[in-house]
Amino acid sequence: MIDDDELDDLVLQGHGGAIADPDHHVDDPNEKKRDKLNERLKCEVVKIAEEASREHGVRISPKFAQCLTELTSTYVHTLADDLAAFAQHRKGKVITHDDVLLAVRKMPAVVDQ
Repeated sequence: MIDDDELDDLVLQGHGGAIADPDHHVDDPNEKKRDKLNERLKCEVVKIAEEASREHGVRISPKFAQCLTELTSTYVHTLADDLAAFAQHRKGKVITHDDVLLAVRKMPAVVDQ
């Protein structure tokens, strides 16, 4: 039986490898945790993309998967920064539903849901 970490490694190998540059080393105590979360995000994005592609009878290329995961990762980090800024601006310590609505205000499909 294959465990989740082994499965993630196989998914990453099949779709262009990890997002992070393996030669980039920073003395940050949270770096390993952040790298693991980025790898997990990439695996989940690839799984969703593969499922959607099967539903439409097409395949995704490794380059597409890499591009999609990097765009998703960049968006998630930007969204997190925006949410923190909105909460800080209103002098809050907790990100609220209103902060999320403010952050996605230019995405009507999301706001309407």
